Amino acid sequence: MSPPPQSPPVLEDGVRNRPWSWTLALLAVGAWVLRVLPFFNRHGAFGYPVDYDEGVYFTASALLFQGVLPYRDFIFVHPPGSLLLWSPAAALASGVDAATCFVLARWLAAAVGALNVFLVGRLALRAWGPVAGVVAALVYATYPELVVVERGPFLEPVLNLACLAMANVWLGSPEDGRASRAWLWAGALCGLAISVKVLGGIWLAAALLSRSPRAAWRSQLGLALVAGATVLLLVGPFVAAAPSRFLQDVFLFQSLRPGDGEPHRLARLHDMLHERRLVGVGLALLGLAVAMVRSMRASHPSRPTERFFAVAYGLTVAAFLASPSYWNQYNAHLAASEAVLAGLGASALHGWLSSRGWRWARAVPVLLAVAVPLVSARHLREGLRARAPDLPALGRYLRQSVPADAPVCAFEPAWGLTAGRLPPRLPGAPLLVDAYALMLQDALGSGEHFASTQAAFSASASQRTILPLLERCRYVVVGWRGAWQLSARSQQWLRERFVRRFPAEGQGGPDVWERVPRADP
Repeated sequence: MSPPPQSPPVLEDGVRNRPWSWTLALLAVGAWVLRVLPFFNRHGAFGYPVDYDEGVYFTASALLFQGVLPYRDFIFVHPPGSLLLWSPAAALASGVDAATCFVLARWLAAAVGALNVFLVGRLALRAWGPVAGVVAALVYATYPELVVVERGPFLEPVLNLACLAMANVWLGSPEDGRASRAWLWAGALCGLAISVKVLGGIWLAAALLSRSPRAAWRSQLGLALVAGATVLLLVGPFVAAAPSRFLQDVFLFQSLRPGDGEPHRLARLHDMLHERRLVGVGLALLGLAVAMVRSMRASHPSRPTERFFAVAYGLTVAAFLASPSYWNQYNAHLAASEAVLAGLGASALHGWLSSRGWRWARAVPVLLAVAVPLVSARHLREGLRARAPDLPALGRYLRQSVPADAPVCAFEPAWGLTAGRLPPRLPGAPLLVDAYALMLQDALGSGEHFASTQAAFSASASQRTILPLLERCRYVVVGWRGAWQLSARSQQWLRERFVRRFPAEGQGGPDVWERVPRADP
């Protein structure tokens, strides 16, 4: 009878880990290069497509450091933590061209992604050995949705950074917590994650469930209290400035908004387990199965790590299935727990084959290290080739043909950022930072239930705030988003008051309209 498969030895921090830590550092550098490669084109970082969300988050952060508060002065539908974490780039917009600062934020996001690769690999290396560490780092480094997101100031790069740093601190401390104050730092990092996105609370639950309450109740209590105190410290001042608006933007909006993105749960699940990540997903599911089997057995030195990431992965999948809206961009956060479980799966597979004397077992780690990026190569290549020449062209037009003091309202804030412009501050009018949320908020305020986002934008209530705001702007950048969010009647209203100036007829890209004086009756 064959002996049972043995788990690989758990490596402690020290000399034995050092060579593999350098390997993880090299993988992190490679991940950074993969993320910044598309920025090397004749238009620079603005030549790569800019997502709506990254424009919103950067603009909101830049305005915050100019004394303009989210919730009170403009709609922002997430906790404010990301605005603070992107401050190294956004805060400079007060004295430096905003377009330059946005480019800096994109490079900074790639650096955050590289650090996340190292943290993922370190977690798996410490718990299950070198095979797990290298495979986990590769899965995270080449995760297609994540690579795209870690090219800009989205929520997920800094959310993953806070979560992975917390897991490294918490899981690297003794289970009873007596020998260190790890719970203090882990609690602060967990609170930071929750202040970025409410989903960060999943990692708090994972940390509390990863250890036996009998042995670790003091450290668990400390972790929860410090996390709560950190959230209060970071979010409290914004709540105090506009308590009802904070509740409305962050909680009511997210719970009442009509569905958007992929509405079908099975399609969402398929996207989370997509074949573009076939090897990584297969290893992660194997790792999840191993973690569940081991949880029923006697004490094992890596059980807290296994339990932690099994809980984090399972709850994240459940949250995505239950959410009113879903885009595959959300998978960028799922990657943090999925990659670590993939490391466990790779280690378990290698250990099982080795225990049975399979002569090619030593080649398995190499095969996995090649297969993980190879499966995703086509999707990664598509991302590397993506270009957006219409954005630099728009930026040149706004700089050269639009007066610097003329108010320019854009349905996507990135369209103004191409010319170094932040949303104009018009007395008595809201700032147009997130037109999508602003118009949905108006639609929800009518008390009517909408089956979809498109139905909400077709309702007259959704146009209530946006039209008076556009009336006060000399220039409006409409683009495809404005055409989608403005009802047919509002588009007619726009054509009666504005004249299209850019681009030339027959050319694509965001269109610029100028308000013309109305003739006296």
